[in-house]
Amino acid sequence: MSQEKPRRPQQEPIKYGDVFNVSGELSSQPVAPRDAATMQSAEDKTLGQTRKDGPASLMTSAAQKNEDAGFIGHNTATNIARDEGVTVSETYDSGKRVITETLGGQ
Repeated sequence: MSQEKPRRPQQEPIKYGDVFNVSGELSSQPVAPRDAATMQSAEDKTLGQTRKDGPASLMTSAAQKNEDAGFIGHNTATNIARDEGVTVSETYDSGKRVITETLGGQ
């Protein structure tokens, strides 16, 4: 029998600054489901798939926890994602694959 730690109720939403190395207004915004979906779409378009350990997966997980806890709705998006967008790029440097993903320019 496994002994799991009892889960504490989530006291506040998971914010971008909790998950990623970001600053400014973005760091204090809750991770939103529509932002995660937008990042997932950008990963799919650029890379042909969503990376299992990539930003879209992390955002999806955090957004789902925020939604389940009642902090945000299913169709919530931040102004940053709406206004400044998300980008995913793939380049090669000295034969090594470099993937850069941004949300709101960060």
